[in-house]
Amino acid sequence: MTMRRFLTSSAAGLAALTVLAEACPALPASAAGTPEAAVRARVTVPLAAAPPGTGVPAEAAPPSTVAFSVVDRPVIRSVRVLPRAPVARPGHGVRLVVEVEARGVAGPRGVTLRVEPDGRRGRARSAAPPPAAAADGGGFEVWRFNPPVRLTRWYPAGRWRAVATAKGARGGRTTAATPFLFRKASTLTGVRAARAPKRPGALLMTGTLMRVDPTGRFDYWSFPRQRVTLQFRKHGGRKWKSVAAARTNREGSFARRVRNRPHGVWRVVYPGTRQYAGVTRAVRHRGHN
Repeated sequence: MTMRRFLTSSAAGLAALTVLAEACPALPASAAGTPEAAVRARVTVPLAAAPPGTGVPAEAAPPSTVAFSVVDRPVIRSVRVLPRAPVARPGHGVRLVVEVEARGVAGPRGVTLRVEPDGRRGRARSAAPPPAAAADGGGFEVWRFNPPVRLTRWYPAGRWRAVATAKGARGGRTTAATPFLFRKASTLTGVRAARAPKRPGALLMTGTLMRVDPTGRFDYWSFPRQRVTLQFRKHGGRKWKSVAAARTNREGSFARRVRNRPHGVWRVVYPGTRQYAGVTRAVRHRGHN
């Protein structure tokens, strides 16, 4: 099987990624440790789920495992993306796992999946009305996708979505989608807490905020004009208290004087953006006696 080349829209500048993995319905607890429970994946288009390595079609499962009547349209109860908020780092892409809970699906490739940047505003919605929950599971099966293609720094950061389509025995189709936020890493370096020169009773907090280099020339590069928060926690305490805020300059560096405090732990918190993940760096300082 082959993977199509993803298309780049000249208007939006986003690259659409479509990945595929073979998957299988969830097995009973007694079979969870058997070799048949293993999931194998490969790239192709479109992404479709399949039974485990035994090759047994999904519709050939024992009737006792199915507690519903075949209808024209299948039902998708949920689409779950793991990790929920993937973050790409230099040289380390993120491998996704997508689980689709559905019933009324026909054939070994009855569920297909695509993962792509979400260019639309608002929350992605299911094309079918929400199904009623059943105490006995209602015949739902979990189709697990393990795409071998990783999300790397070269894919656009921001809002993405996983879109699942289920096909029934009579040709009916149901589509459901779930959004997730794909971001790139940021890091804090050189964070220090030292007594401010010529300022008795004052402490100088310094450091540098960096992000995955958007040009791709370096692993990390300076992250200018970003707000960071300085927090303090007393020795043995549990709660952090926000003391001050600082903003990085053109080189990504910041410096802020704060009042010296008893022995404890200081930390710098960067909350992140829609494109770059947040980061926290702690540093101990003995303070005054």
